[in-house]
Amino acid sequence: MDIQAIQQITDQMVEQISTQLNRAGIMYRLFSRVKSERSLMHKINNKREKLEAGKNKIRDIIGMRVVVYFPDDVDVLAFHFGGSDLVKRAVDDLDPTTFQPQRLNLTRNIPAEFAEKFQAALSPDVADFIDSTYELQIRTIFSEGWHEVEHDLRYKCKEDWVGLDAQSRTLNGVIATLETAEWGMKALFHEMALLNCQQGNYRAMLRNKLRLRLASDDFSPEVNEYLKSHGEITRAVMDLNRVVFVLMLLNQPNTFPLTYDNLLFYINRTEIMDMELMALEEKLKGKTK
Repeated sequence: MDIQAIQQITDQMVEQISTQLNRAGIMYRLFSRVKSERSLMHKINNKREKLEAGKNKIRDIIGMRVVVYFPDDVDVLAFHFGGSDLVKRAVDDLDPTTFQPQRLNLTRNIPAEFAEKFQAALSPDVADFIDSTYELQIRTIFSEGWHEVEHDLRYKCKEDWVGLDAQSRTLNGVIATLETAEWGMKALFHEMALLNCQQGNYRAMLRNKLRLRLASDDFSPEVNEYLKSHGEITRAVMDLNRVVFVLMLLNQPNTFPLTYDNLLFYINRTEIMDMELMALEEKLKGKTK
């Protein structure tokens, strides 16, 4: 098996996904790995009967994990990456009586431009057992830290936990605490955005409302003055559905710098439709030509 060729495909896929996420300004970390030949053969030998019977195929030669800062970004990416290329969606149902993490793993087709090269990189003795798919895991930063600890210190050594049900439940309880902290942070930034709006600090309002990586430090003086005299615009920004808006940024075809001005203009053109603000946008664009 040509691991180097598969790694090159993985690197190109990482670049594609990073470009999409950067377009929307999502705060994230992206990790990837290619399953080693030894790990692959171990998995094949464990599942050989089902593989040879055609009941199953290996779908995670390439694995990726997107780690986002906020829980609502999990919803954004689950929707964005759950389209036509989705093969399987694995998500755990929440049990209100049990502490346990929620898993979100998406099996997706490898992009068409890489599929032929991927199949050519597989050795003939394993090619029939492997799909041209990859696994994309979506986690928050807090849950990612918990999963790393749990994977190395419980999942890999289950025998150490036999008979220690109370301790195992306590470990699961930690993820409940972390999830509460995540939603607490989200609520905190929303509260800050409301206070920022009331105080006339529109730069901080937009930053705390959207929680995106921005490409500038503030609104232009003209836009800032406009916001001071048009409270209906700032109220409309605060009413914005962030998940829907970030999905729009992910799916819009043209990449543009995520400056404060540009984001407000984009919100206006897609949600508010204030004609005076549109005229100001055209005026400022004319000044930069």
